[in-house]
Amino acid sequence: MEITWEDGHHSTYSGEQLRWACPCAECRGEAGAPGRLAKINRLSPEELLIKDVTLVGQYALQIAFESGHATGIYTFRYLMSLPPRPPEV
Repeated sequence: MEITWEDGHHSTYSGEQLRWACPCAECRGEAGAPGRLAKINRLSPEELLIKDVTLVGQYALQIAFESGHATGIYTFRYLMSLPPRPPEV
């Protein structure tokens, strides 16, 4: 997924990077309990493929993956904080 920000900065994210960075409670945990991503070290190929992206208000994107997982709300601030994806060789 590629985003060109209002200031002209360009960011590129892989489906794998975004899936592992999912900020939802199921993935990150809540009420002191670890989330699903803290308990595993591998995701299926379907979980790494982006199926759809929806704008949430004027502040975030909701990303749906081929596996059906679609509960993460990625704020623009959060997306900008993710480390840049290395260029492909």
